[in-house]
Amino acid sequence: MRVTAFFKWNILCSRFRLIILRLGWTMNFSSITGIIAALAVVVIGIVTSSKSAVVFLDVHGILIVIGGTAAAGLMCFPARSFVRIGKVFINKFIGNYSTRNEVVINEIVDLSKGLRENPNYLADKVKSLKTPFLADAVQLLVLGGIPDEALDEILVKRALTHSKRYDYDAGVFKTLAKFPPAFGLLGTTLGMISLLQQLGGKDAQKLLGPAMAVGLVATFYGLTLANLILIPIAENLSVINRDDETIRMMVIDGLRMIRRKEHPKIVEEHLKSYLLPHEREELVKSKRGNS
Repeated sequence: MRVTAFFKWNILCSRFRLIILRLGWTMNFSSITGIIAALAVVVIGIVTSSKSAVVFLDVHGILIVIGGTAAAGLMCFPARSFVRIGKVFINKFIGNYSTRNEVVINEIVDLSKGLRENPNYLADKVKSLKTPFLADAVQLLVLGGIPDEALDEILVKRALTHSKRYDYDAGVFKTLAKFPPAFGLLGTTLGMISLLQQLGGKDAQKLLGPAMAVGLVATFYGLTLANLILIPIAENLSVINRDDETIRMMVIDGLRMIRRKEHPKIVEEHLKSYLLPHEREELVKSKRGNS
């Protein structure tokens, strides 16, 4: 039964992924799997650790942790930053980044080959490029009127601007991750205060356990929000930013070699130097598979 269920699950996942690909969507399945696993850990932990999971549905704890984090975040960052990080989450954290090195290398090599046969090849291909930074760089080159040295300086400055902005986005999540545990402790403190007020009343001993449980729920929410959502997102964005820096350096070097009209093979091998040995092997295998 378990083997049959496993195969059915694999078939279902394969069909879902095929539908996504047919629709033209790209997903980072590692991030999606992580989100699902985090939710599963929380749900299983709640169900197996308590006789009644209803105790975790504490409106006051949720309000203090989420509301307090949002309020503190608004004091730290402009409101427009939250709109931006929402877009960043959708585009970067959920987006598929597994083949970007392969795409940018193939595009640069293709531009190098095409330019040797057709002087207008760059202008013809600029709108179809899948790497945004490469498209911007080629557009500047096509427009002309900018000396090579000045063009390199412009591209380096733009690359640094991108890196700083992406570091800022990751920093927003890292800052927000500091608040939920603190507000969770605040909610627990309020619960303990309310509990102590009831100790002198009737049946105080019977109320002690349930009241403490409700009071600790806020801390549970704070730790979960920080460690299963905000911190992983921040670390993921930092990793993606480092990959982006490598891609932007590939573009700058590739465009420099295209201007010098280097042989496409030299361009390709130079760009492959940015990859580790096993990544270069994967690139060669993918090219063989596509040919």
